[in-house]
Amino acid sequence: MKYSLNILFIAVFFSVTQTLRAQDSNTDEYWQTSQGNYEKRRTEFLDYCIKNGDRKDLRGIYTQVARVVAGLKPDESYVQEALNVIKSNHDCNDFVMNGLLRLQYQKTKNAQLSKEMAKKVEERILDFKYWWTDSRRDTTYRCYHTENHQALYHTAELLAGQLYKDRRFSGGLTGREHIHQAERLLQRWLDFRFRFGFSEWMSSYYEVDIVVLLNLYDYAENPMLRQRAKQVLDLLMFDMALSNYHGSLASTSGRMYVSSLLYGHHDMSPTLKLVFGEGQYHPRNIMSNVALASSHYKCPQVILDIATDYSKTMLDRQKMSIEVDDAEKYGLRYDNEEDAQLFWGMQEFIHPKVVRMSKQVSEKYGVYPYRNYDDYIRKYDDQVKQYGKVINSRLDRFALSETNIEIYRTPEYALSCSFDYRKGAQGYQQHIWQATLDNKAIVFTTHPGKKDLKVTPNYWAGNAVMPRAVQYRNVAVCIYNSHGNGGLDLTHAYFPKQAFDEVVEVSSWVFARKGKGYIALRSQLPTSWQADDNGNVNDIVASGRQNIWICEMGSEKEWGSFQSFVKAISQATVKYDHLNVTYTSPTLGQMDFGWDSAFKLKNKEIPLKTDYRYDNPYCQAKFNSKLIEIKKGGKKLLLDFEKGIETEK
Repeated sequence: MKYSLNILFIAVFFSVTQTLRAQDSNTDEYWQTSQGNYEKRRTEFLDYCIKNGDRKDLRGIYTQVARVVAGLKPDESYVQEALNVIKSNHDCNDFVMNGLLRLQYQKTKNAQLSKEMAKKVEERILDFKYWWTDSRRDTTYRCYHTENHQALYHTAELLAGQLYKDRRFSGGLTGREHIHQAERLLQRWLDFRFRFGFSEWMSSYYEVDIVVLLNLYDYAENPMLRQRAKQVLDLLMFDMALSNYHGSLASTSGRMYVSSLLYGHHDMSPTLKLVFGEGQYHPRNIMSNVALASSHYKCPQVILDIATDYSKTMLDRQKMSIEVDDAEKYGLRYDNEEDAQLFWGMQEFIHPKVVRMSKQVSEKYGVYPYRNYDDYIRKYDDQVKQYGKVINSRLDRFALSETNIEIYRTPEYALSCSFDYRKGAQGYQQHIWQATLDNKAIVFTTHPGKKDLKVTPNYWAGNAVMPRAVQYRNVAVCIYNSHGNGGLDLTHAYFPKQAFDEVVEVSSWVFARKGKGYIALRSQLPTSWQADDNGNVNDIVASGRQNIWICEMGSEKEWGSFQSFVKAISQATVKYDHLNVTYTSPTLGQMDFGWDSAFKLKNKEIPLKTDYRYDNPYCQAKFNSKLIEIKKGGKKLLLDFEKGIETEK
């Protein structure tokens, strides 16, 4: 089984209970529209962070970077705390090491530590285990393998090697040898991100990726590496700009936490507020903002303009990550150890084409995302014996393989969906679709794993079993088909009544209005409302594991009155045939979709995959491209990854 320590830590680090959120009084004002300029917001954030920043082990070192940037001396008690975390060798001490190294690279007078503390920091940097090739075996669980952790370790190794080029580290390599190893691995990681995007798409881990990319952009001595890091960071900012809806990421996500769903504060809102001027700071989400506030990086103006332009409707379709079965067409091999790192970064540890290499890597270096590889090898071999081929390769619930997503953003609402994503497979933290009318008025459905919010999949974040979902502009359809293989015996919708201005129910539909935005939601099975422990009515529950949910969105501009929207949709034809549905949308016409059938609009089949990395009004770039151009109005950004050239006009 996969180590439970990683799951436990993630739950503690990124996800908090509703009680903690309710008690936290250190959040600042939520900005629904862009305010101020970047330098003003940067100064305000540093002040906010110094006064309110989270002082827990993993983030405390970042508050000290903020102090230094603001012209204050670091509090060495928090530096010592960071050293204790790093020395513990527990999972995620790479988060702390990247913060400590950022502090080390601050060269101002006020950044200087006492001689005693400086010596301790040096010892800890020289002693750190930077990658699994280090012959020292771990005595505690450390996660090397996910997309963000790989980059954290490689970046820390590079920056440490640059600091002590001629010193020999405890692992046996000199600083220069560490630089050589880190640069090779980082070039590959950056290449994959530019060509394939992030497997942890639109997630809280963008906060970590921003730290990594800024540490490279600000401090890497290799100019090509530095420039490529900036280009990948620009694309990450572009991802967020396309998904930004008044300070929240209004999108499907590869890894979602309750903290981004239920409390009106997405984990990336602090970054959206600093960079785009919309969102809200929070003491638990400071890492990326501290890195930004201490960096000379500036988000390109064309991306800033896209992020906050709600004057017209935008349709974006994107492909991110890859299917393991397609790896060879991208020049990757299943028997190559370093290519296996890409698959591990996608958390595809036990795919039939990867599992044997995963076992080899685990046994060679003593790193074990799984220990029972032989069990899965036998399962695949049994499938081949019985059917002549592997018929089910999707046994890894953590996997973050290819996703094809749509984001439809209007002035009044946003709708986003991951198309036909690993249907029927066990799930983890994947967030399949979401409707957004503001930071609190959001709607989505799940097949919950457990009631406990501290594990995933839980009652709200992730799915025990993946649905099959599609979207066409303002309409989404999500089909659930679980046969008792995990999870609760229900599907349900998060629909917070108190967040809307009006809520009415007509003919099996639930309708709501927020401002000038409208939403309609329907379940195939009968539903009932439930309240949470605080008495908030926010849960529409449908008993049973097989169900179809339909969502249509609209606006005052499109419909005039809310009553007209309600009347038209409540009278629309909806026909079910087990796990197939025909819905005649008043805006789009007849839509047909099923668990095993094609998605059709007006009897024309709609493809569920795209060949584009980006396909929107601002950028049309083929997937796997190394040349991407972003345009809006008279502004243009050209990113040439191969040459390491960036042109902004």
